[in-house]
Amino acid sequence: MKKQITFLLLMITTISLSQNAEKWKQYLKKETERKLEKYYFTSLKNAHENKYKIVKKLDSTFCIVENENLKSPQTLKKVLPVNNLWKLPSNFSAHREEKEYIIATDNIEALLTDLKSINISDISILDSRLVMIKSDSKKISDVLIALNSVSSISQESLQPKAESKITDQNFTVNSINKAKSNFPLLTGENQIVSIKDDFFDVNDIDLLDKLIPSPVQSALVSSHATAMATIVSGLGNSSALGKGVAQKAKIQSSDFLKIYPDEVAALQGALTQNHSYGTVIENFYGSLANAYDAQLFSNAGLTHCFSSGNSGLQGYKSITGNFKQSKNSIVLGCIDQNEVIMPFSSKGPAYDGRIKPELVAFSTQGTSNSTAVATGIITLMKQHYKTINNNALTNAMTKAILINSAKDLGNTGPDFTYGYGNINADKSLKTISENRIISGNVTSGQKNSHIIAIPAKAKNLKITVVWNDLPAEINSNISLVNDLDLEVISADNTTFLPWILNPDAPEQPAVRGKDKINTIEQVTIENPLPGSYSINVRGFYVSSTAQEYSIVYDYELENQFEWNYPVANDNFPYDGKTVSPFKWNSSFSGIPGQLSISYNDGQTWEIIAAGINTDLEQFAYTPPEQKFSKAKLKMTIGTNDYISDSFMISYDLNITTSLVCDGTTEINWDQPAGVEAFNIYQLQGDHLAFKEQTANTNYTYTDGKIYTVTPVFENNEGIKSESTLQYAQNSNCYFELALAELYEENKIKISAGLFSLYNIKRIELVKIINNIETVAGTLDDINSKTFSFIDAAPLKGSNKYKINIILENNTVISSLLLDTNYLGNDLFFVHPTLLRKNEELNIEAKKEESATFYLYSVSGQNTITSPLLSKTSNISLKNTASGIYIYKIITNSGEVQTGKIAVF
Repeated sequence: MKKQITFLLLMITTISLSQNAEKWKQYLKKETERKLEKYYFTSLKNAHENKYKIVKKLDSTFCIVENENLKSPQTLKKVLPVNNLWKLPSNFSAHREEKEYIIATDNIEALLTDLKSINISDISILDSRLVMIKSDSKKISDVLIALNSVSSISQESLQPKAESKITDQNFTVNSINKAKSNFPLLTGENQIVSIKDDFFDVNDIDLLDKLIPSPVQSALVSSHATAMATIVSGLGNSSALGKGVAQKAKIQSSDFLKIYPDEVAALQGALTQNHSYGTVIENFYGSLANAYDAQLFSNAGLTHCFSSGNSGLQGYKSITGNFKQSKNSIVLGCIDQNEVIMPFSSKGPAYDGRIKPELVAFSTQGTSNSTAVATGIITLMKQHYKTINNNALTNAMTKAILINSAKDLGNTGPDFTYGYGNINADKSLKTISENRIISGNVTSGQKNSHIIAIPAKAKNLKITVVWNDLPAEINSNISLVNDLDLEVISADNTTFLPWILNPDAPEQPAVRGKDKINTIEQVTIENPLPGSYSINVRGFYVSSTAQEYSIVYDYELENQFEWNYPVANDNFPYDGKTVSPFKWNSSFSGIPGQLSISYNDGQTWEIIAAGINTDLEQFAYTPPEQKFSKAKLKMTIGTNDYISDSFMISYDLNITTSLVCDGTTEINWDQPAGVEAFNIYQLQGDHLAFKEQTANTNYTYTDGKIYTVTPVFENNEGIKSESTLQYAQNSNCYFELALAELYEENKIKISAGLFSLYNIKRIELVKIINNIETVAGTLDDINSKTFSFIDAAPLKGSNKYKINIILENNTVISSLLLDTNYLGNDLFFVHPTLLRKNEELNIEAKKEESATFYLYSVSGQNTITSPLLSKTSNISLKNTASGIYIYKIITNSGEVQTGKIAVF
């Protein structure tokens, strides 16, 4: 055994010094031979480097791997064979035998055969790799884990309660934070959004009471659907990342396996449908594209949002799914917090050269998330327009507003990577408030002129026209049916044409010209002269009826500055963990700024940076230390100061659950400098409600509800931390580690480590002799999570122990059974002494010394001679006849031990 541990520690030293692996030695197989096994212990680093199949992560450093890619013992690198204990949960002793066990397998047919062979007949098949059984814990630990067909055993609730964490929600990138500050009444109330996906988890704490039941919803609940619904309208109970864009909107679900458009009646009033899925790259106009264009043309108030796909590394024309080739839908790519495209975000052009994606939004995880962000923003826009105008915002208006309000990224003008740019929720809502929308219709050959007035000192005039086009025929080479042309005539009679791209050279920047393929056309003028401008829309070719269109326009005034993040009610970092750049709108050109911060309401200022390029409209700042405070920012440009709203600087307190046992849950969190107290919140109904305030950094509760904590400093409350999760009862029940091992020459040390000391009255060491339990030691003064007992008088042979924790209510929590061998004055421990032919004889040495094992028949014939090269050895008696035998073990130093064994 010592060689194995020495090898283990050598491996650990070679692979990683970050963690102690002693606690995993219970999983090591007690063998000297490195024969080919099915499972091995190794480091995660080694597993990844050698591409081993990881079947269980033990901690952040070590894991169990399967020998799927290990062809022979000679190919094994830094791995050790393991026994079957790793298949059990670490808290197996705390499991309740009245509950079912769940068995995982890679071969369910083999598992079912094996279970029947050991007389387990009460079997429920859960899916293709899981079954549920009832059994006693002894059969689980002694028999079941030894089955090759068993991958793992657990005992858990099958009721879905897990929380879907949105790993990268960031409202600052699309100015959603600013929209919520400027339009606090826009919450998505009375709006219904359809999520075409699997079914979302209605018990998710961010989605309580969200569901509008639907006959077309899926029966399969998935974390992806739950995440999409959360991004659109999450309540924010789990954390800042669980807060949706339109928090009061309801969700209608539609099964995405039925990939063609739902009947409008089946949408049950939903005017926006989210499609965060794809198929394969399909560059043609098929029946799906046709069907979605047809539905959108016939239902002017309906909007479909599609993800562009995550195949951008394949280059241009990497949009996934034929339905995304439709003209009247909106396709979304994704960018990071610095407004840079994610490499995997699928690119256009569409199969016929049209601009796809039309827009981008934030997500570093996939275009699914950015599409859900857009869906949430559109929901707020439709609520806002309905409130002001008492009628529905059309799909063409929706697209025109989003595109005209977007921030241009990449090359000047649209491109096939960013489309028309990054969605700006605040500007989109302001466009509706200020009614910078023009509607009209034209027939073939007709020209409509719309006059707008541009004031002095205007900059960056942008005008966009969008129309819902008739569906093209399936397999059409060009999908455009009704062709409209846009031109803008300035006050000095200069004609400006829209931006167009060359799909045969997709990397080239846009130029101005006549557009013959898109249903979106945009004109921009960087420095417009003041006066009247004519926006001309001509029907170059329109089929029999007139074509409706929507125009949106906007401009800036020179030398203006406005903060976008942080604004009132914002926190920095935005989610309490992740730093996002400060953001602003600026119409200054080429004039640098100086950025400062104040922690005392502007009485004094600290300079962060000078010479900032304000044209970039963002600045990445990482504070040198975590600070909990209210603050303001100041950008100084020339002689003018632009001061932000007051905002909060606070961080997630990193709640951890240290105990789930005997009906009690204990949580702990950080104690930052400068934080005076903590507010405890409890989930009540569909929201988090204040429960009480504490100065401690731990809290216990027995109601099984969801809790979170906020820091309190300078009479201010910081950001809510991630809420606690609901764990299965007794899933984290005191014992983190327990073991028994030889200590000094003739003692046994029994040690343990605990998750928590909460409510412990005393701790007892129980010694078990002939199944009789006797208390062998007691701890009454408990002030450490690690402790040990010493058995100074162990029995020769096997010594069995367990540790009992006695709680204040006299409930007893027991450790696993601990077993170690004591040799006394013997040199070797030989067991069993009565064994079958197919069993192995186990030999444990007191000290590390080479020896030789001899086995003699009662007539004196030598039947086996075997060297003993390690402290632990195994001798096979497979070819030994039944009978009584004498063994002799002789060490290299000449010491001798003899004894008898019986083989039958």
